[in-house]
Amino acid sequence: MKGNDYQAFVFDMDGTIVSSIEDIGDAVNYSLAFHHLPIHPMSDFPGYLGNGSVKLIQRALGKEHQDCFQKVFDTYYAYYLEHFCVKTHPYEGIVESLSCAKKEGILLFVYTNKPEKIALEVADKCFGKGFLDGLVGIPLGGKVKPDPEAFVERVMKPYHLDPKRCAYFGDSVTDILTARNLSIEKAYAVSWGYVPRERLLESKPYRLLENPLQIKDVAQGLL
Repeated sequence: MKGNDYQAFVFDMDGTIVSSIEDIGDAVNYSLAFHHLPIHPMSDFPGYLGNGSVKLIQRALGKEHQDCFQKVFDTYYAYYLEHFCVKTHPYEGIVESLSCAKKEGILLFVYTNKPEKIALEVADKCFGKGFLDGLVGIPLGGKVKPDPEAFVERVMKPYHLDPKRCAYFGDSVTDILTARNLSIEKAYAVSWGYVPRERLLESKPYRLLENPLQIKDVAQGLL
């Protein structure tokens, strides 16, 4: 497909267009320590991400501390609301690639399991207000990816998007499943996120990208 044949690119957020794991890990560890529970090395957190903040805290607690879930979650959420963009930043090459896509006339959307209020502020701080054409996050307690409903209702239908003219980019198996649930065939897995490449390849993406600048190549019809 030529770049100008695309209507839209759909991106996951954490681990795909922004590196946010340090802020998330710091917030989780703050909450665990506050409640006198064991904290985790940052290397543990890639395995906890990808299915929203509820699953994040459940995984960080482990089976033995699930009874502490609500107080730990509440502390985490309050802390993260105040510290969600201290260390979070776009991956090198992402702004260049997304700007290229915009020049090609491609609409840019984000579909994330991050709480929508936080995701919108991260997008504004990392890319500037109005840079993205739309963002769909998760309301607290709402459905999470790979469920496609929120994105279909709020983006696919209003913008009359043809899945055959869209590409999806994500760093997790959940993202590849989300793309399939949206009937988007060109589901690109990205290797710079939080999931080992072997697991990504097992999910059979359309293609595995090795560098954020390859998104620019997709926009120009080269990949």
